[in-house]
Amino acid sequence: MARTPELLCADVRDELAKIARLEQIFSSAEHYLICEAQAVGDYDRGAIGYLLHNFYNGCENIFRAIAAYFENDLGRDTWHADLLRRMRLAVPGHRPAVIDDELYRLLDDFRAFRHVFRNCYTFELDWERERLVASRLRRAAALLHEQVNDFLAGIEGLEP
Repeated sequence: MARTPELLCADVRDELAKIARLEQIFSSAEHYLICEAQAVGDYDRGAIGYLLHNFYNGCENIFRAIAAYFENDLGRDTWHADLLRRMRLAVPGHRPAVIDDELYRLLDDFRAFRHVFRNCYTFELDWERERLVASRLRRAAALLHEQVNDFLAGIEGLEP
């Protein structure tokens, strides 16, 4: 079966719904963001870090689906950074940009945090850095929903 814009849109909307559910879960942990490091235990830091990790994974799932539909070419060593960078690029005659510069900068922080989160122990996390990234989740998610939905509206009905 040929991949169609409608199938891409359905896949992306499904991922956006999962991100919305993650935002609801995150709301139960937001009260920690006003706390100093010594007031937040390792377990809670790990839980918040995992939500941030999952948020960026969801973003990356959306971007990989878009890249696969339109491009199919990512480098092996730097594909995480390349994928995000490409989503802010318009490809004339091919596809519009998916995200703007503000969302790119926000998501790049989530990408960097995810890398640290995957490669350290929870008790090694820098709470100030984690808290800063976590404090930006609401803004990043709102922009993501808005910009990705605008992108989808622009590609629906395109010829495969």
